[in-house]
Amino acid sequence: MVQTWNDRARTAIKGKTGTLILWSFVCSIVLEVGLMMDPYYYGFEYDTLALTFISLAGLILYAGLLPVLVGYNWVMLETIRGKSMSLRDVLTPFRHRYVKHLLAPLLVMLFQVLWSFLLLVPGIVKYFSYAFTFFILRDEPELSITEAITKSRTLMRGRKWEAFKLILPFIPMYLVGWIFFIQLDMMFLGSWIYLVALTLIRPFIVSRFAVMYEHARIEYDAQWNRSA
Repeated sequence: MVQTWNDRARTAIKGKTGTLILWSFVCSIVLEVGLMMDPYYYGFEYDTLALTFISLAGLILYAGLLPVLVGYNWVMLETIRGKSMSLRDVLTPFRHRYVKHLLAPLLVMLFQVLWSFLLLVPGIVKYFSYAFTFFILRDEPELSITEAITKSRTLMRGRKWEAFKLILPFIPMYLVGWIFFIQLDMMFLGSWIYLVALTLIRPFIVSRFAVMYEHARIEYDAQWNRSA
């Protein structure tokens, strides 16, 4: 099944990979704008009230731009479904129910961090559990954020190992970017290496999760209809 999902994802983005990577880069830059306001990004210390204020403003800006991640997931889902999309579609969550689409990634990130505080493995497991949340918000906008998260957990039940195998080829590139980010004394350079790594792998990971979501949703709906 994993190979089937891989093949379908490759077929869906064939001829669009360059564009999707470019859009991924744009999303990364949009998010990076807030972080670039942080004085620590350039090696400064928070030794004055002004620098602390600038850092806080950058963090708020970063959080405010998080819906771009929701939009990218939506674009990838529609691409998998064979629909034609444009870069402006990435910004759809900003135009409709902005607050909801702002809180959704924040809540998902919060849950992942809290689980990671227990141990690394629970945090990774929850990363897969919540992987369908943004897709569900696209298909069922009437659901609350917590309902979408709960449904994502339901759809991913019994599929986490398959999800891990699905993105396994891209983990080394992510780790390389993360290692550079952590090890380099130059915050600016390490951050950009990490950004490039995420940019390159995002279209492939999100497209595979989108294909997996489509399959899981069909099975879920079939089971629901039988039980009804």
